[in-house]
Amino acid sequence: MLANDSNSNQAASGGARYGFNFVRFGLIGALVLAVMLVVFGGYVWFFCRIEPPSGFCAVLVRKDGKTIPANDIIAITADQKGIQLEPLSEGRYFYNPINWSWKMEPLTQIKEGQVGIMVRQFGASPPAGKFIVRMKEPDGTMHRGIIDEPLRPGTYRINPSAYRVEKRPAVKIEPGEVGVVTLLYGNTPAQPNTFLVKESEQGVQETPLRPGTYYLNPYIQRVDIVGVQSHKTEFEISFLSKDGFRFPVKGAVEWAVEELRAPEVLVMIGDGEDIVNKVILRSALSMSRVQGSKYSSADVISGTVRKSFQDEFSKHIASESARKGILVKAALISEIEPPQKIAEPIREREVAVQTRTKYEREIERAITDANVAEQKKLQDQKVRIVKADTARTNQIQRANKDQQVQIIGAQRDLAVAKKDLETAEKLALAIVSTGQGDADVISYTRKAEAGALKAIITPFGSGSSYARFLYLNKVAPNIDSILANSDGPLAEPFRDLSKPEVKGGAK
Repeated sequence: MLANDSNSNQAASGGARYGFNFVRFGLIGALVLAVMLVVFGGYVWFFCRIEPPSGFCAVLVRKDGKTIPANDIIAITADQKGIQLEPLSEGRYFYNPINWSWKMEPLTQIKEGQVGIMVRQFGASPPAGKFIVRMKEPDGTMHRGIIDEPLRPGTYRINPSAYRVEKRPAVKIEPGEVGVVTLLYGNTPAQPNTFLVKESEQGVQETPLRPGTYYLNPYIQRVDIVGVQSHKTEFEISFLSKDGFRFPVKGAVEWAVEELRAPEVLVMIGDGEDIVNKVILRSALSMSRVQGSKYSSADVISGTVRKSFQDEFSKHIASESARKGILVKAALISEIEPPQKIAEPIREREVAVQTRTKYEREIERAITDANVAEQKKLQDQKVRIVKADTARTNQIQRANKDQQVQIIGAQRDLAVAKKDLETAEKLALAIVSTGQGDADVISYTRKAEAGALKAIITPFGSGSSYARFLYLNKVAPNIDSILANSDGPLAEPFRDLSKPEVKGGAK
C-alpha cells in the first residue's frame, strides 16, 4: 500500500518508472522483425535470384543430395547431386546458393540452311556395334552416342554439359540436280553384293532426292549431288579406213543423266568426268573404228558416206549410253579431216565431179524452167478458158433465172385472171339468180294479188261492176240527199240501179 502510494506519487511528480512495459516491447519486436524481413528479402533478391537474360539459359548444379553413378556426369533426377539435366529457361527463379550453384549458357542457334547433330555425353553405353541412339528408348533408357533425329533451324535450350551439338550445312539440291542417298546406318541388305538396296537398308538407295532442302543426319545418310541437266562434250578421235589411212574426227555429244537412274549411274560409272571418259568417249571411239573400217578413204573424203556415218554414229552412241542410264540428246560429227597425201587428188576429182554435177543441175534447172514456163502458159490459158466458161455459164444461168421469173410472173397473172373470171362468173350468176328471184317474187306477188282480185271480181261479173261497187260503197254512206236532175252525172248511178236485172249478171 505504501509502495503503490509511493509509485503514484512518483508518477504524479514526474519521476522515473520501473517494471515491464508491453508497448515498448511490442515496438522493439516489430522493428527487429522488419529489419529481419528486409535483410532476408535482400538476401533472397540479391543472392538467391536466378534470372537468365534473353538468349540464355541457366544450368543448375546441386551441391548436396544423392550421389550419381561413377560413370555419369549428369544428375538425371532433381534429388541427385551434380549438374542437372534440364536447364532453366528465360524467367525468374529463386534457389538457395548454399545448396545450389548455376551458370549462364547461351541458347543453341541453328541457322537457316544448317542442321544440328546432338551427341549425348551421358547415359548408359549403347549396344555393341551401334553408335546411333534414340532420344529416349521405349523403356525410358538414354544411351550415349549420336542422336538419330537432327535439329532443324531454330533456337533450342540444350545443356552443353549433357549434349554436344555439331552444326552442319543442310543438303540443298538445286533444280537440274538430284541427290543420291547412301544409308550409312541401317538394316543389313536382304540381297548382299548389289549396287542398290531397298529403303531402310544400309547402302545406296534406289530412289533419288528431288530438288529441295533436306535436313538429314550426316552420320546416318550421305547425299551425293548428281547433275541431270544437259552437258555438251566435244571430242577428237581418229579411225582407220578400209585401205589403212587414218582420219581424225571432231564431234560433240549432248547428254544428260536419267533422273530416276542417277543412283545406278553414280555407283556403276561415277561422276560427270567418269561418264565422259567411260561412256561417251569410249562409245564414240569404238563406233568410229568399227564403222570407219567399212569405208575406203575415197568414200570418206568424197562425203558420200558422211550421212550414213553420222546416222550410225548417233544411233550407236545413243543406244550404248541408254543402257547405262545416260540419255544422249544429240551426237554430231562436225569434221572428218583426210590425210594430206590422198586428199589433194581425191579433192580435185571431187571438184570435177561436183562441177559436172553443177552443170548437169544447171541444164536440168533450165529444162525445168522451160517446163515451168510452158506449164505456166498452159495454166494461164486454162484459167482464161475457165473464166470464159464461168462467165458464159453465169449468163446462161442468169437468163434462165430471168426467164423462170417471167414465166412464174405470167403464170401467177394467169392464175389471178382465172380467179377473177371465176369470181365474175360467180358474181354474174349470183346477180342473175338474185334478179330471177326478185322477178319470181314480184311475179308470184302479182299473181297472188291478181288471183285474189279475180276471186273478188268474179262474183260481180266484170271489173267495171266491181269498180262501181267500190265507188258506191265509198260514196253511199256520205250521201244524205241528192239534188240533181235525172240527166246529170250524179244521177248516173241511180239510173243504173233502176235498170232491170240482167240474167247471170250482178244485182
